[in-house]
Amino acid sequence: MRTKFEHDGLKGSLIERVRRKQIVTGAISTIAANGLAHSSLAKIAADVGVSRGVISYHFSGRDELIEQVINALFVETNRFVKARVDAVEDAAAKLRAYIEASFEFMIDNRDNFVALVDIWGSFGSPEAKQRFNATMYDPCRRHVERLLRQGQDSGAFRAFDPSTLATTIQGAIDGVMLQWVFDEHAVDLTGCAAELVAIFDLATRA
Repeated sequence: MRTKFEHDGLKGSLIERVRRKQIVTGAISTIAANGLAHSSLAKIAADVGVSRGVISYHFSGRDELIEQVINALFVETNRFVKARVDAVEDAAAKLRAYIEASFEFMIDNRDNFVALVDIWGSFGSPEAKQRFNATMYDPCRRHVERLLRQGQDSGAFRAFDPSTLATTIQGAIDGVMLQWVFDEHAVDLTGCAAELVAIFDLATRA
């Protein structure tokens, strides 16, 4: 049986996690609407409906908050896509699920991608961009590469370099995403998803 102290500690931890998530989610919306350069802690606090002191209690500063924003953007996307991929069995279906889920998440979470692109463009040094790109692209490429290798191992996919094709697939998805971020009404994400599924089904099948 937990003591009152243990129970209150668990409750406090849960409340803190919820509050941190609220602040991170609010920061994403603020950055998407105003750009990173104009998203001060005071502005984020006002948009979230808390004091700046509350943000300072949960985060050591703006840099840590932005770091957690970046982490949340990738974690949320990857969790959604992975769940869709894991729900199907054969290699072709997994690749199709990866592409379709990537676009479905974009459609439902535009602020995430607008904020992501703005944050990427705000890094001043090549080293910062490289670290960001490694965080962003490496897990995605590795995920697709594993799917492609599994398809080759099962005989469903033809012979090709999985690393190169994984880069191509992820590049196609992100290329469409960038165009959509810059001009939402010029890009049909659902149509693009269908076309990419067809293209890479033909490109991979044995």
